[in-house]
Amino acid sequence: MKLPQFLFLAITTILAIYFMNASILTGDFFIAGLYAFIAYRNFHFSYRVTKFIRLIEKQTKKSS
Repeated sequence: MKLPQFLFLAITTILAIYFMNASILTGDFFIAGLYAFIAYRNFHFSYRVTKFIRLIEKQTKKSS
């Protein structure tokens, strides 16, 4: 993952969690659910990227 993509993912995740918490505190649970979905999607994407990178690293270490 390139640096601009990582920064965009990190910033959108931080903003989604911030607005989710603000929505929970104001009692707007539907909007909080939408922000929670966005945060979950970002976390899941970063998990898949990390898993893929570890798989590639493991394969290249076997080749060397």
